[in-house]
Amino acid sequence: MARLSWSGFAHPQTWDAFENLRREVDQLFARAGHERPASSHGVYPAVNLYETADGFVLTAELPGMKLEEIELAVHGNRLTIRGERKISYPDDGRTNLHRRERAAGQFRRAIELPLAIDSEKVEASYRNGVLLVKLPKPATHRPRRIEVKPQ
Repeated sequence: MARLSWSGFAHPQTWDAFENLRREVDQLFARAGHERPASSHGVYPAVNLYETADGFVLTAELPGMKLEEIELAVHGNRLTIRGERKISYPDDGRTNLHRRERAAGQFRRAIELPLAIDSEKVEASYRNGVLLVKLPKPATHRPRRIEVKPQ
């Protein structure tokens, strides 16, 4: 039986070309206003955003965070979520870390809304690792029922 050994790719610059292409595609999407979801470049909480008749509702996954570690800000039609996700393990000199897949660090995520909201009436709650933000539309953008009267 023949023994084969692998010494890597003959042309490592091939992978450099793919990395350059990935970087250019990321920049293209960034210029178009689209963010890449969670990647190795930082911690971005996954979010869902939906619209109701009265406003918008955003949910963000922030497992393991404490309420005081989450910061929200609203400016015009932009909601910003900031925080720092801390992951600790015993560091007593006898502990060996074998796998670290959960990302940690500071994050900032800005979400553009289709229209400005009533920032004075924004409500947020945090339960079981999920942030819930209710963003009401201003009265001028809410549907209003108009009664038709007979003549």
